[in-house]
Amino acid sequence: MSLKIYSAENLPKETWSHLTDNSFLSSSEFAQVWRTMRGREVFLAEEDDRGIRAGMAGVVFGTKYLRRYHSMPDGTSGGPFFRTDLNQEAKDEFIQSVIVWLKSEGIIRADVNNPLSEISTRTFRRRQAETHVITLSDESYRPPDSGIRKHIRTGIRRQGQIASLDDPKYLEEFYRLVILTERRHGQTPRFPLDFFKGLQRISATDDRILWLMVLADDKMIGSRICFIESSQLILWQYYSDKSFGHYKPGYLMLNHIIDFARQNNIRTINMGWSPPDAEALVDFKERWGGEKHLFHYYTYFSRLGRLIYRWREK
Repeated sequence: MSLKIYSAENLPKETWSHLTDNSFLSSSEFAQVWRTMRGREVFLAEEDDRGIRAGMAGVVFGTKYLRRYHSMPDGTSGGPFFRTDLNQEAKDEFIQSVIVWLKSEGIIRADVNNPLSEISTRTFRRRQAETHVITLSDESYRPPDSGIRKHIRTGIRRQGQIASLDDPKYLEEFYRLVILTERRHGQTPRFPLDFFKGLQRISATDDRILWLMVLADDKMIGSRICFIESSQLILWQYYSDKSFGHYKPGYLMLNHIIDFARQNNIRTINMGWSPPDAEALVDFKERWGGEKHLFHYYTYFSRLGRLIYRWREK
């Protein structure tokens, strides 16, 4: 069965949303934002007389001979979705069709990040990474570490104001935080301002994005972007002005996020991918009550891709 290729313009959104259980990260809205980074959204679909039975969202980057495919990019999750009546043989056939498409498009590298379903083929190399997850019960929650609780109390006492970044007038000030944060890490911003403008336009009407900011004396001092996938809240990007660290913006926002999750019956907070040897980050997550969870991601290389990436560890 051959694949049908959709873009954001012609994707049957209602059918796709049903297949993906209303996933934001695999939605046409989110995929389309990557155009601001010269990406091209691609929706691979397999159909029968009942509609789409299997599909995978992704973004293609790069020039004609150096194309890369991500499902999905930059620490977000992707992978195939299947109609509930499909058996394993049909699922494997879809993955083989994807591989045929990757080769026909000259993709030198494809990454499928944290899929719901196992990809059982040697063409994709399976790798393992870790995240930390806070699991919320019906009872009231508080971080197990007394130092974290102290930082939260300090932030509350100093009266940093938490608000939703729901007005585009704040984006220039927000991007100042992006520049400051990346500079502290010795880097230039990964995402252009236009990327965040596109994301903010979506967040104005889409409750699957939680975008917070902290204000002190009417000045933005911190911001965090989160995504809601089914019953899970995913922490994505965090930016701050370190000179206002005494207001504890990161602690205030994460405490607010936990309260938001509990009030909205979200039981799982995914704290995001932890890079290897990031001991301080892992310690921070565990002090909040995060427990280590392993997840898989899958990588495909063409022959040219293997030559280009052979010097890399990942």
